[in-house]
Amino acid sequence: RPPDFAERADQQQQPRGRTGRCGAQQKGKTDMYTVDGAFLTQRVSGIQRYTLVLLAELDKRIAPGEVELAVPPGAAAPAYRNIRAVQTGRHTGMLWEQLDYPAYLRQNGRLGLCTCNVIPLFGFRGIAVVHDVCYRARPDFYTAPRARLSAAWHRLQYRAIARTCKQIVTVSQFSRSELQKYYGVSPDRVTVVPNAWQHMRRVAADEGVFAKWPQLRRGEYYFSMSNLLKNKNFPWVLQAARSKPDAVFAIAGGGDLAAAAGKQGMQPPPNVFCLGYVSDGEAKALMANCKAFVFPTLYEGFGIPPLEAIACGAPRVLVSDTPCMREVYGPHADYIDLAANHGDVDAVTPGHDAAAVLARYSWAESARRLLELLRSSDR
Repeated sequence: RPPDFAERADQQQQPRGRTGRCGAQQKGKTDMYTVDGAFLTQRVSGIQRYTLVLLAELDKRIAPGEVELAVPPGAAAPAYRNIRAVQTGRHTGMLWEQLDYPAYLRQNGRLGLCTCNVIPLFGFRGIAVVHDVCYRARPDFYTAPRARLSAAWHRLQYRAIARTCKQIVTVSQFSRSELQKYYGVSPDRVTVVPNAWQHMRRVAADEGVFAKWPQLRRGEYYFSMSNLLKNKNFPWVLQAARSKPDAVFAIAGGGDLAAAAGKQGMQPPPNVFCLGYVSDGEAKALMANCKAFVFPTLYEGFGIPPLEAIACGAPRVLVSDTPCMREVYGPHADYIDLAANHGDVDAVTPGHDAAAVLARYSWAESARRLLELLRSSDR
């Protein structure tokens, strides 16, 4: 989905600075944090959305200058009341993140806050957010040359974070245990700051999606958000569609997902409609009016789409029976036993009172936890 920045409407733009000391900051002061703003140049997926919404909530709770956002050249920053956006550096992409961002931290005596699984490899001091360690836990997912290169880079990052960051943030107890399992990170170094769902309240449902896709009748289609990454388990949804040829399955995400899947020998059957990227408003309408939201993931650090679906009013959510999904959704989801169930949406373990899971997660509480960590004396 493209970004939805509705949460910024009530915020005032602060002036941008340039590389150098900001306002009344003192060189050498190390109790202020500067967020790595490279995420602003990336397509908004779950990781980038986590950062956008969490920073908007954090902005309501901090003093001016306590947290700032370093922005690469040409990137548009959100408007905040208390978080100051500072454009710095001359590179873009990885070079900015590895060279310009750490240089800014050193010059201004600030700690770093990196929220997207990546830190500068040399001289970084601060906190990193690791959403999951899928690249380490499931190397079998990454077999193509480009995927193997990405996996190697991220495993290097995981090791660097485990070695250099005194404090790490992650999104679930499951991911916390994975950091300990694969990288020996002591649990007392890891703070869980989970995802939440309240951002969907600010999204207006776009019912026009049903005119765009008249094959989707309200209450009569299964809805999924997927791509061809192996952890998303796209083939399971295709098998489910083949098992129920009279049912309709709608899959959002992945651009031209049908063509890409066909090239990999996974041609969707006629009752599957690949919608491509959908807006937040379209996603909300599709979630609210589906027969069930289907999320047969093989590995996640949290798994936010089913939580968003529940918040939007989906009558059922079907999720894979994995430790992470059990932690996040408890008894409130319908569970798919992937070892035994190879595409039957009816053969699931039913949950109850799905809406009750919403009370467990709040962006306000997540921002409170993060702020408590930022203000702690034990760096």
